Amino acid sequence: MENNNSAFDEIQAHLAEIERKHNIRIIFAIESGSRAWGFASPDSDYDVRFIYVKHPEAYFNLGKAEDTLEYYPAPEMDMVGWDLGKYLKLIYKSNSVAFEWANSPIVYRKTAQWEQIASIIGSYFNTKAAIYHYYGEGAHIFKANEHNSTISYKSYLYILRVILAARYIQRHNTVPPMPFADLVADNLPEELQQCGREILELKSKIKEKDKEKRYSELDAFITAELPGLKVYADDLESGEPRDITSLNKIFYSTVIEDL
Repeated sequence: MENNNSAFDEIQAHLAEIERKHNIRIIFAIESGSRAWGFASPDSDYDVRFIYVKHPEAYFNLGKAEDTLEYYPAPEMDMVGWDLGKYLKLIYKSNSVAFEWANSPIVYRKTAQWEQIASIIGSYFNTKAAIYHYYGEGAHIFKANEHNSTISYKSYLYILRVILAARYIQRHNTVPPMPFADLVADNLPEELQQCGREILELKSKIKEKDKEKRYSELDAFITAELPGLKVYADDLESGEPRDITSLNKIFYSTVIEDL
């Protein structure tokens, strides 16, 4: 894949092949991971994610129902899809990854069915669940790197991204944007923004696993911010359970479209 256009064309061909091979309809496909977040390295993989619908009769199967498809067409590309039923169940639980897919700035396929789905899922976003998710993700990565004298800038940016995403949710009570630069502009303190820009610039030139110097001011920011996210989430009300009726209706209408 020599450039973005050739990568896009190759991904389209793979999506069509997945549909033929598995007898499904892909209603939405996006890029996830570092390319979608805006901090890809020269050797970053393509992380393609998609949502699909099976033929209606496949949902009336007393055997084990597949709800995930994985396809690895090249060493630098992985493609993972969720059945629409699985995706909507995750939205109902306010799964942050499901919302990130919906919010990706790099879209490979978007159908009219998806537009209908996207128009209703925002009401299922839960601030408490989202901040817990981002806290847990950031704490896990930081703990793995806490005592190392160097760090991969991929890890640095992952930690910063989840902290800034959680801060964005605290301020705006809605799904945070995917691009890291947007989160930096909105939530990273002014005195740290030069560090953020420098790491972004370096990350675009080095390999994913290359380890570089640490920034004491960023480490101090991370150490101070992470525990506070959990405290904030602990104090939030869980809220009343959302009505799942709208999701059931959109699932039904999307599946039976082929009838």
